[in-house]
Amino acid sequence: MRSSLFFDSNFPFSPSRAPFFYGWVILIFTTLGTVASIPGQTMGVGVFTDYLINNTSLNRMQISVSYMIGTILSSLLILLSGSYVDRFGTRLMISVAGIGLGISLILFSQSLVLISYLESKLPEYSSSLISIIVMTLIFLLLRQFGQGLLAMVSRITLSKWFDRRRGLVSGISGIFVAFSFSGAPLFMNEIIGEYGYSKSILIMAILFGFGMALLGWLFYRDNPEECGLLMDGRKNFQTKKNSVKEEPELSLADALKTYNFWIFCLGICSGSLILTGFTFHISSIGAIAGLSRYDSYSFFMPIALISMVSHLISGWFSDRMPLKYILMVMLFSLSLGCLGILNLELIFFKFLIIIGFGVQGGIWLCLMTVTWPRFYGRKHLGSISGAVMGAQIFFSAIGPPIFGLSESLNGDYNLAAYVLSIMNILLIFCAFFTKSHFKG
Repeated sequence: MRSSLFFDSNFPFSPSRAPFFYGWVILIFTTLGTVASIPGQTMGVGVFTDYLINNTSLNRMQISVSYMIGTILSSLLILLSGSYVDRFGTRLMISVAGIGLGISLILFSQSLVLISYLESKLPEYSSSLISIIVMTLIFLLLRQFGQGLLAMVSRITLSKWFDRRRGLVSGISGIFVAFSFSGAPLFMNEIIGEYGYSKSILIMAILFGFGMALLGWLFYRDNPEECGLLMDGRKNFQTKKNSVKEEPELSLADALKTYNFWIFCLGICSGSLILTGFTFHISSIGAIAGLSRYDSYSFFMPIALISMVSHLISGWFSDRMPLKYILMVMLFSLSLGCLGILNLELIFFKFLIIIGFGVQGGIWLCLMTVTWPRFYGRKHLGSISGAVMGAQIFFSAIGPPIFGLSESLNGDYNLAAYVLSIMNILLIFCAFFTKSHFKG
């Protein structure tokens, strides 16, 4: 299907005929693709948590468990999706991801209707059980097509078009992605206030789902070589003259045998776990500190600004230094952010959250784009990215229950904050022993 006319690299236009390197077009639309994954990300789903609690028979812990189960199932499916990206190419897969996200959001908008219908047809089952099953299925679809496939395909595509400028373009993309991700909860909260829950979700289905599927089909291309181009816009004679180091071509099985894979993967997963748990329960975390819902979501705007800067800086440095030092900074920032949760009512601890999670957010996006093609090449990038994405989604699944369990046991989130902060300090020590693979 990838070789059909509909998905031919020169249809409906030829990238090689552009008056400039087509990779810059890829940069623009892969950035949009990553932003379009927001409805399937935790910051997109978390905004609707209170709505679901108030309109279903589920409490906060049950919603967290449904989210966890759906996300874990998604993490298993994304492993297969990574191999499909290698097989069919990113252009086809971005179209599948966009359409899948659109359908998932339509189902989400009608979740209360589905629950009510099933309750009337299956009176022998409890309302809580039916609600858990319906929401688990919806969370599975949202995470699979949004956080999983849409975001993964976009990052893979960008990685394939750049080599020595990979960190730079990741930083440029990250300016907009970090701002969009961190600002999304506040923005979506305003949209919900204007249009209501169901209608706001339908709007997102059209814009982020089906709209991105169309844009992806039009502008995505799997790699520059199939378009008669080279990475970074190099010419053939320039490539020979510079004698660049041969690109590695490690398979997923080979990557899994390396120490680097596990430490970088665990570091990225740690960020997913903590930020997912924090974002999912932000209204509750803020309420404990005496903050309003609006004030709680307002944290994400300054976090976004710092993430924009940290992604640009980390992207620049990633082209010039070993990635392990960038990973260590990210892990330290995560620890600071966790400590900020302890006394959120105090201004100092608010700054810890903003600075810690802000710096982490930018670096996290950089490492997700830069790390795997540098260590293992592009040939099996889909499979390797799929494995990392599967692990990352799994850890994001257990984030909300871990935070929720802390609140259930102690009435606050301090226990989770302490444990997760210590975990990241240990990972910093482990990161010191990774190999640089630096080619700058």
